[in-house]
Amino acid sequence: MNPPGPGRSLWLRFLRLFAVASVLALVGVGLRTWYAFRDRNPGYTLQLGIEDRASRAAPRPLRVGFAREKINPALAEGSPPVWLAGFSQNRRATAVHDDLWAVAGVIDDGYTRVGFVSLDAIGFMHDDAIAVRRRLEAGLKLDYAIVCATHNHSTPDLLGLWGPHPLKNGVDPAYREQVIATAARTLASAVRALEPAAVSFYEINVPPDGLVTDTRKPIVFDADLRVMHFTLPGTTATIGTLVSWGNHPETPWSRNTEITADFCGFLRDALEKGVTDGDGRPRLPGLGGVHCFINGAVGGLMTTSPSVTVPDPFASKRSFKAPGHDKSRALGQQLAARILPRLQAAGVAGTTHAPLAVQARTIELPVDNPNFLLAPILGILDRGHARFRHLRTEVAVLRFGEASIACVPGEIYPEIVNGGIERPPGADFDLPPVEVPPLREFLPGRVKFVLGLANDEIGYIIPRSEWDQKPPYLYGAAKPVYGEVNSLGPETAPRLHAALRELSRALESAGR
Repeated sequence: MNPPGPGRSLWLRFLRLFAVASVLALVGVGLRTWYAFRDRNPGYTLQLGIEDRASRAAPRPLRVGFAREKINPALAEGSPPVWLAGFSQNRRATAVHDDLWAVAGVIDDGYTRVGFVSLDAIGFMHDDAIAVRRRLEAGLKLDYAIVCATHNHSTPDLLGLWGPHPLKNGVDPAYREQVIATAARTLASAVRALEPAAVSFYEINVPPDGLVTDTRKPIVFDADLRVMHFTLPGTTATIGTLVSWGNHPETPWSRNTEITADFCGFLRDALEKGVTDGDGRPRLPGLGGVHCFINGAVGGLMTTSPSVTVPDPFASKRSFKAPGHDKSRALGQQLAARILPRLQAAGVAGTTHAPLAVQARTIELPVDNPNFLLAPILGILDRGHARFRHLRTEVAVLRFGEASIACVPGEIYPEIVNGGIERPPGADFDLPPVEVPPLREFLPGRVKFVLGLANDEIGYIIPRSEWDQKPPYLYGAAKPVYGEVNSLGPETAPRLHAALRELSRALESAGR
């Protein structure tokens, strides 16, 4: 038998090398996939049920503490570039227009202690919220801690999607560490600041015109303001507030490259220091104290876009349509102009007895979005999966006096919260609304807070009957509507709604 010729020998050698390279490539992809989806917090689970102990035993005085600390990134020469989150990639921060903050509050009814911290950030993943909790010393005696993000689009990328180009993660690990450490530190400071308090709850009707628009049908808003006002007992002296309202903080819009807290910062400043007009004359007195803003139902998409003209609340002939910091200021002051007179007119009010109860659960959600599966492999998203194609996240419902608080881990559509889900023509699933009744129908209490981006940012939470990726499109649209590209999938809303309803029932049952 003749030996193979040189050409055949080279071809066999090439095939062997190709086979080895293919096997190595497959092993490499497999290892990368395993590493990308590995569980960052193996075994972590939360099953928390705290009954209302304050109304079943001798009453103890309500106490509250607030604290805040800046979370500005370094922009000095030689520092890593800071990539601003939201809109598009390659938006490098050029300056700090106004400070970013972590604002924390702690509520203690004498038996149960709950903390919340709101970050001027695009979002904060569940792994990072867990990291904050793990830094809270046992001596702080916090039974539950809530970590929220305002969803601000003029802050450093903390999710990874907005680096210099679509294939580059935009998160600076040092800045992420700074925010985690500061969030834990402000919660600890708020515990140390605990003092006797009275609390009042407000629900303030706010028509959306001139403030916020809904960019996706059906037109449903979360436009009313909800406020917790903490005062020194028997006085009008303010300790702090928690304010919730549903709108994307993206008022300066996509061409802005200056770091800013947007309307959230201007609102907090106005509540504390009051408002002056362009000539420096006082128009509304402030309350003093520390003020925390937490977003509500922003999905859908709630925004003060360039199509919205925001009037200056203290100059009738001045308004702002073009994006910019003046428009953000006007928006924040519009909200303050509705809150300050209401709180100041109340005089000495509030109760020093507001029992706390908590129901919180770890849940898993399926990931059907192929972009959200590819992004971890490419290193763009850095969060773990509890198991393959399933994220670990968290929901909670709290009762606090005559108020309730639902903690939602993303950007929930307002129709899930307030009602108005439709069965529109063109939807991918021809079925009646699934997420019924709306959240505020089954949440307990008189004033019902819905805190968005609480303990996680999983993206848009879209009613299943309004889900739309395939033609024909919703309401006869010529192209797909925006939302699904930044959602885990059509199962997200039904599962979250069911989990929140179950927690509300457990809260009610425990209170009987």
